[in-house]
Amino acid sequence: MDEITAVILCGGKGERLRPFTDHLPKPLVPLNDRPILQHLIEYLRRWGIQRFVLCTGYKAECIDQFVRDLGEADYSIRCVNSGDAPMTRRLVDAWPHVSGLGLICYGDTLANVNVERLLRRHRKTGAAATMALYRPRSPFGIVKFDRHRKIQRFDEKPRMSHWINIGFILCEAARVHPFLEESPDMVEFLSSLADSGQLYAFEHSGKHLTINTEKERKEAQEGVVEFFSAPDA
Repeated sequence: MDEITAVILCGGKGERLRPFTDHLPKPLVPLNDRPILQHLIEYLRRWGIQRFVLCTGYKAECIDQFVRDLGEADYSIRCVNSGDAPMTRRLVDAWPHVSGLGLICYGDTLANVNVERLLRRHRKTGAAATMALYRPRSPFGIVKFDRHRKIQRFDEKPRMSHWINIGFILCEAARVHPFLEESPDMVEFLSSLADSGQLYAFEHSGKHLTINTEKERKEAQEGVVEFFSAPDA
């Protein structure tokens, strides 16, 4: 994985996670007494990724201190502070530190994506970018009935039929740079890549934890141990 630089978006305010985010940026909110960001970096390190760029903004000084507290390490980690800026602007500012392949990750999301399989899929398609997708569970139970309105069965929080973007976007740095430069936000960036026929999917069927609210944070604390037990096969 020497060719991959992990680029982690760490600039969000995380307003729904207050009071934690009154004094911390969202990626430093704790899961079992360790920041979300630390869990993510350690997972990527298991795949042999040696270079990390942290795209900071809100309370960037806290991320700087987090990096200093890590002490000397056998991998490279740097922060790029873009202030109050959209994600694509943060990525443009970080991109001079990326060569070969960049793996864009969200600093508030954990997923045990098999990075080796992701890389193989990316190489096979020849894509400019390959993004990990996931089918979340419905937050509601689903009721199914026939044409006579007779109830047939109940499905408790089944997998949804649609796929969502969970980050882990593997990019050819030189090929995606023009798209980043011209896009005001991530939706436009990814849509323009898709419109050009250069964006491909990687279906992730393993664990996925996203932390946007205190309820999700508590659920993630229970799931993070299982998350680290094994990568998606």
